[in-house]
Amino acid sequence: MRVLVLFAFMVPFLRGGELSMAELGKRVFLDESLSTPAGQSCASCHRPSTAFADLRRVSPGAVEGRVGRRNAPSLMYAALIPPQKLEDTYDENGEVEYIVEGGLFLDGRAHDLLEQVKEPFFDRDEMNNADESELAGKLRRASYAKEVGGFKQMTDEKVTQKVYAALVAFLREPVFRPFNARIDDYWAGDPSALSLAERRGLDVFQTKGACASCHLVGASTWLEPLLSDSGYDNLGVPARGEMDPGLGGVTGLAGELGQFKVPTLRNVALTAPYFHNGSVGTLREVMEFYNKRDLEPERWGRTDYPETVNREDMGDLGLTEQEIDDLVALMSAFTDRSLLQMEEGELFPKTPEGVPTTEEREAFFKKKDQPDLSRPRRPRD
Repeated sequence: MRVLVLFAFMVPFLRGGELSMAELGKRVFLDESLSTPAGQSCASCHRPSTAFADLRRVSPGAVEGRVGRRNAPSLMYAALIPPQKLEDTYDENGEVEYIVEGGLFLDGRAHDLLEQVKEPFFDRDEMNNADESELAGKLRRASYAKEVGGFKQMTDEKVTQKVYAALVAFLREPVFRPFNARIDDYWAGDPSALSLAERRGLDVFQTKGACASCHLVGASTWLEPLLSDSGYDNLGVPARGEMDPGLGGVTGLAGELGQFKVPTLRNVALTAPYFHNGSVGTLREVMEFYNKRDLEPERWGRTDYPETVNREDMGDLGLTEQEIDDLVALMSAFTDRSLLQMEEGELFPKTPEGVPTTEEREAFFKKKDQPDLSRPRRPRD
């Protein structure tokens, strides 16, 4: 009898309450009552129909008149970005240097996804909560709180930690990583999946355009290509507003000023405007920028931190108009069908059959390398 009573007592903790962790994360993601003032949720800036990105250049916050300074990136495949680490490489003189790879936010200030999901709740230009006590109070009053075992008995810290973990569980769900774009069919052996223009574009992507040097087309941290090396670079994009130091503002290293994360190109055709500050509006303009940035400086205007701009891999590619057209055409082949097939009124895209569950891919989600704490990291403002 004692064993049965003990088991009954433990069931809510074993199950995580009536809601699974991923379902709890989904409810939190949509909950507009968690901002101060109420009215903004995660989905306000990461819209499912546009690959969980924001079509506005920068997103308005919960407080009227406040806006972010960066374009909200897509959350598709975000859970597959590896934790931050230092990768050793060699400079042009053959000397070893260390570059940052992985991590979350466009400036790499979060080591992993668990660190990332916390910040928007407390950013004054986003959800604007004062502290975890305020957030925990709102969570206890949420409509789904009664379906979460132990919320009322937990400390504020445990309530918020559970919710952070739930958001991570939600972002790891198969709906965020379907890998069902036409490019996946092509790589699986179906040559008819791409048009002639798209196949030409893929050739330019991997050769003359050198796009694949950063937007990798091979398997790396995941079984399928993520179309990103998870690194950081200063592309010299047009400046908007105050100077933004990017990665250099986090590390305090002058050589990394103006560097931002290399995004995945999956679903890129749905996520305009482009670059970290949303300064370029169309994919055609993006390709023209890469091709002639250094030949047409008056067109693009000033850039932040010109001293760290990558002038070796882009800026004067010598691409023809046809090659640019073909590259633009290729970008549509990176769009997941599950997003294209969303029907009016659907909150989220459907998960395609056969996409592995989180449990089946558990090994990929285990914590890997820890950050190198010897590197200087400036405190947040």
